[in-house]
Amino acid sequence: MNSRRAFTLIELLVVIAIIAILAAILFPVFAQAKLAAKKTAALSNSKNIGTAMHLYLADADDTTPSVYSVNGRSADVYQLMQPYVKNMTIFFSDEWRLQNGASVGGTSTASCDNRASNTIPGYYVPSGEDQTRCVSFGYNWGFGIWAGGGLTGAQYNWDGATTPTASSPNTVLPGISATAVENPARMAAFGDTYNGRRYTMSAIGSILTYYTGPARNNSLRYGGSFNFAFVDGHAKSMKMQGYTYNPTTAVKGEGYIGVPSDTSAIIPMYCSMTDVIIKPSALGVPAPDMPCGQFINLALSGALSGGYMFKWPN
Repeated sequence: MNSRRAFTLIELLVVIAIIAILAAILFPVFAQAKLAAKKTAALSNSKNIGTAMHLYLADADDTTPSVYSVNGRSADVYQLMQPYVKNMTIFFSDEWRLQNGASVGGTSTASCDNRASNTIPGYYVPSGEDQTRCVSFGYNWGFGIWAGGGLTGAQYNWDGATTPTASSPNTVLPGISATAVENPARMAAFGDTYNGRRYTMSAIGSILTYYTGPARNNSLRYGGSFNFAFVDGHAKSMKMQGYTYNPTTAVKGEGYIGVPSDTSAIIPMYCSMTDVIIKPSALGVPAPDMPCGQFINLALSGALSGGYMFKWPN
């Protein structure tokens, strides 16, 4: 006659310990697999956005999208792309769901107002929560916003004023000829960003504006590997390097710089031509007009920020 024997307490504890060990091993693997799937989906989205820009170029005599502001309202690039993508979802990332007005670091609020009241009449307006959700992909305005050098020239006022101001209610950042881009396979058109309304991937003043995590590269979206669509039409992920150039700013991200960790990729990513002239004064930097590549080298050396430039660890 077989006797029935229950587990002893020690045996039960051993089984629980084995399950806990297996869970500790497998859960990070599952998390990495989930993150990889999200990253792949975002890479596909960036590729589709880049393809849409090529369709736009075909209709715009090879001129890249201009960005407008009229009486405080703007026409953003994701709105200009809508006739070619007919999809708002591809401009978002599941890794970033910040909403307009949300607290950022306790000292500011996110500015991601995509509603009709903030849009030039006649342009596409998202629906539902997309009207106030921060877009995840930004356009390449250049290394520093408003200064030019990227797929737009420096910002200027509609009235033709020679000194552009970011606060002017009537401004334009004019598009450029796509065929004038020196290295289309290395210049980004769109990329992952933590920016707000008038979404850009500019290294200064945009790409990390609303990033609130630790100053470590691997804490950035997708473990610090951002997705970019390039002017020639291909898309790929690139490891990023963060810097803090102004630790005293109220919104931490406004004192951050985000660039590819491969230093040889930085100038061709942000400059349509190495020697194209940009306007640091439009960015608020007290420096004369200079070639795009020179400006980037000066900025990353700390020469434009009083010598302070903290390079983030991985």
